[in-house]
This record gives sequence, structure tokens and C-alpha cells, in this order.
Amino acid sequence: MSENEKDENTLIESQENFEHGDKSFKQETDDKKGTEKDPSDWKTHSRELYTLLEKEKQKSLRLRADYQNLEKQTIDRINTRGDKIILDFLTVYEDFIRAKVAYENEGVNVDNLNSIIKNMKSILGNYDVKPIETERRKFDPKLHEVVQEIEDNDHEEGTIVKEIAKGYIIRNEVMKYSKVCVSKKIIKE
Repeated sequence: MSENEKDENTLIESQENFEHGDKSFKQETDDKKGTEKDPSDWKTHSRELYTLLEKEKQKSLRLRADYQNLEKQTIDRINTRGDKIILDFLTVYEDFIRAKVAYENEGVNVDNLNSIIKNMKSILGNYDVKPIETERRKFDPKLHEVVQEIEDNDHEEGTIVKEIAKGYIIRNEVMKYSKVCVSKKIIKE
């Protein structure tokens, strides 16, 4: 039973006790005021209070729901804007990785680039951004986008044989799909 149902049951019991003439309460009230009230006035007053209480309860529930919706919309808006910035940051991060590979192929010292890439990777980790693993995995349409099928009998059909572009997940949702090549069995005629 929920808190609201418990509160409502307690309120109804109190109202019924009051309406059926809880003698000790009536006696106590009469003793304090020195006058006797008409029981029908108490019932009417009790019903009015109960109705007012119900209206306030409904108003409170609506306000709480409105607040929760506003809070969710604000968080969604912040996440959407933040995710856009992170996606832009990922583009720069990948550019640094491509530059590092190009410089390494030319025999240039890339220690400084490695340091920058390590810092960028740390920043992505702080925002729970993780790369999607693809090597020797089965194709998953929830994580990967096929850009090419390669005829290959060495791998089970649908196995990722090459990653064209890295994909990323943020807060367990795909931010950017991995672009991959998958194996396809060679059909012999």
C-alpha cells in the first residue's frame, strides 16, 4: 500500500470516527467551550475540511509532477547540449590520432602528441565516453554500421574484419556508430 493510500485511509477513518460521534472528542470540545454544538454542523464542517484537504492534496501532486517533468527536461537539455560538445570533441580527438599515425609513418617523434591524446582520453573517460569494441566481434546493428561486406571464408559470416571509423558510447547509449567491414561467405557455384 502506497504512502498516499495509507494517508487517505487514515483520513477517512478519522472522518468516520468524527462523523459517528466520537463521544470523547465531542465531550472534550464541549467542556472547553462550555456550549454544545449541533452534530450536523460538525459533519458539515468535517466534510468541508475533507474536501479542502483533497483539493490541496491533488494540487500538491500536480505541482510535484510538474517539478519532476521540468527537472527531467532540464537534464535532457543539458545532456543533449553536452553530448553535442563531446561529439565535436571526439572529432578533434580522432584528428589527433590520425595526425599521430601520419607522423609515426614519417618517423617523427610523437611523444608530445601521445601526451595530448592521453589527456583527451582522460577527459572522455570523465564523461563516461567509451569506444565501441569491434575487433573480431559479431556485427551488432545497435552498435555498428556496415559500410562494406568482404568475401572471406576465414571468419564466420557477419564477423567484423575491419573498422573504418571508431564508434563511441556515452552513458550506455550509442553516441556514434562504428563504421565496419563484415565478412561474407564466398559462394561457390
